[in-house]
Amino acid sequence: MPSVGVFAVVRNEENKVLCVKLNYGSGNWTLPGGHLENNESPIEGVMREVFEETGYEVEVVDFVGVYSSPEKDDLVLLFRADIHKEGRFLPNKEIQQRKFFALDSLPEAMHPWNRKRIHDAFTETNSSLHIFEKAAQL
Repeated sequence: MPSVGVFAVVRNEENKVLCVKLNYGSGNWTLPGGHLENNESPIEGVMREVFEETGYEVEVVDFVGVYSSPEKDDLVLLFRADIHKEGRFLPNKEIQQRKFFALDSLPEAMHPWNRKRIHDAFTETNSSLHIFEKAAQL
């Protein structure tokens, strides 16, 4: 059974996207999010993950799409969310820092799949399905 991840594209008033820098694995920048917990809806899960990783309380605005990576047995649901309330952020074992980036200034240390997801959210793509094949070029 694939794991289900929930991630959000959160934009600020300057239309920059909120990213987090991982403190493990690749150490790359990514979108805030993570895996659903038992008995949790995707909306509840993405709101919880964004808060845990950034300190921001968000309101989900809409659904962008489903992203699948069969060789990783992974399924990701991507949402757009607006900041409802800013909270305190402290670096931890999972997240090193949070930062807003302009679409044309995304960090180099970011997986191409995340760039695709951000692009989809900024171009107002809705309810699409993407299957990332191992050899696929973006």
